[in-house]
Amino acid sequence: MRYIARTEGLATLWRGLSPTLVASGPSTVIYFVGYDYLRQWIGKKMIARKSLVPYEKYSSLLAGCVARTAAVTAISPLELVRTRMQASATHDFRTVMHGISAGISNGGLGTLWRGLVPTLWRDVPFSAIYWFGYERWRERVYEPLFEYNEQSADIFLRMAVAFCSGASSGIVAATLTIPFDVAKTRRQIEQHANPKSNIVQHNSLVQVIRHIVSTEGTRGLLAGLTPRLMKVAPSCAIMISSYELGKMLLSSPS
Repeated sequence: MRYIARTEGLATLWRGLSPTLVASGPSTVIYFVGYDYLRQWIGKKMIARKSLVPYEKYSSLLAGCVARTAAVTAISPLELVRTRMQASATHDFRTVMHGISAGISNGGLGTLWRGLVPTLWRDVPFSAIYWFGYERWRERVYEPLFEYNEQSADIFLRMAVAFCSGASSGIVAATLTIPFDVAKTRRQIEQHANPKSNIVQHNSLVQVIRHIVSTEGTRGLLAGLTPRLMKVAPSCAIMISSYELGKMLLSSPS
């Protein structure tokens, strides 16, 4: 960060903020609302069949996968704009959009979803682990710790339980999926590298992971874990507690 700020200016650290903010709204709505709906729908279907009742707790895992897949697919074009803006110090928004338009002319609309598969490799497992873990942390750790009661708990206690559960589950999910995040980042660097550079190009995320292990060892797959946790833990905590707060406010009688 110091190197980027010193060589390219402090404002460079916020390059790509606009498309990120534009994408975060619809992405969050699709993700959280989709998860809530799917969690209830899948749960009811499983409870309706006695043989599936013991597995009902895993409905959060499946709902998280489907909701995240839908959200990532929907905002993939905006994610492409954000990545392009962050990839080069000389690319402003107008230049990036010109390059994307040229890509569509040459390769069709499918170019807007370039990089979707690596993103799904990272985000879908994260989401599955996160939502399954969130419910387990909530039920088995923080509700007993805070002596939480659904009927009598005030709004601050409910937010505290959601906040702590979200942070804890986010830490676990981020740690377990860091290899996919490292591989996705490396592949992005390869795709935007100068063709004349010595950077090796790989055709898939699996090849990138194999290359990292062969050249850097398994520790290479954990690169950037600390800053990832510093980002993911508070963001997961804030997002889920804010979402729970919104649900409580909207469902409470006026």
